Amino acid sequence: MHLRSLRPLLLLATLVVGCSPALKVRVLEPAKVNVGSAKQLALVQTEGRRSARDYVVRELKRQSRNDGYFALVDRTDEGTIVKVAGRTVEVHGDKATPLAPGEIGLRVDVLDWNTDMETRVTETKDDKGNVHKRKQDVYVGKVALGVTAYNAAGKVLLAEDEYVYKQEGDKADGLLTLAASNAVYRLLHDLTPRQVTHSLRMDDDDEAQKGIIEVAEKGNLEGAITQLKAYAEQHPENGGAWYNLAVLQDASGEYEQALEHYSRAISLASKDFYVKMKQQCEGRLASRLALME
Repeated sequence: MHLRSLRPLLLLATLVVGCSPALKVRVLEPAKVNVGSAKQLALVQTEGRRSARDYVVRELKRQSRNDGYFALVDRTDEGTIVKVAGRTVEVHGDKATPLAPGEIGLRVDVLDWNTDMETRVTETKDDKGNVHKRKQDVYVGKVALGVTAYNAAGKVLLAEDEYVYKQEGDKADGLLTLAASNAVYRLLHDLTPRQVTHSLRMDDDDEAQKGIIEVAEKGNLEGAITQLKAYAEQHPENGGAWYNLAVLQDASGEYEQALEHYSRAISLASKDFYVKMKQQCEGRLASRLALME
């Protein structure tokens, strides 16, 4: 993954936190399951009822294509067998294509694919407090997928984790496919990094810095950083200047430099939100490093 793709996206709109302005940026963060820099899924094995497997494969392709983050390739015809062995996987098969860097291997087993009828009992009270019970039969479609995911180094990311979804309805038709679609959605959601909006609060207590803040609010971060560097060097004891410089560098993705200047600002004028913003910057840096694995 190129570093440029991990740069935060500055939104020109600003927020107001109390009486202070804030820059609004969108940052890519790892999902529940960190796939690092991988952008391709390789479906290498499926097990279970054939018709159910076929639908799940189609749904994985459709949702991956629509979401646009991952490309998915179907290699189930290679006869690969994947087994979890502790924190790694064993991959067997004479025709198995080794995963390339940037690929995530998937084994998806259809563990359950059934529709049952269940009876629901609801209770209501009338105006006199009498309880009335009502029975209703409903169809319940249940789909359970067992998923193993691993990277090119063979490291296990998911070890036969179950994705289960139930769908209820008055009719049985369509319940299983809807449940399967939701199970696939949950799987992809756990794997796919997402853009998250962050608000970076600025300190406008120093009247002399307000013009520079306005430059940043209009989207000219580079120009604002140049001006603030000069201002901070001319006023080395001004904690607000070093803090605002840190915020601008944070917003532009220069996290290491931002953390240095957050620390300097805190040593000069330790305001509560200085500490909070530094902690958030540390989190953004951690996310970037995780996505570069």
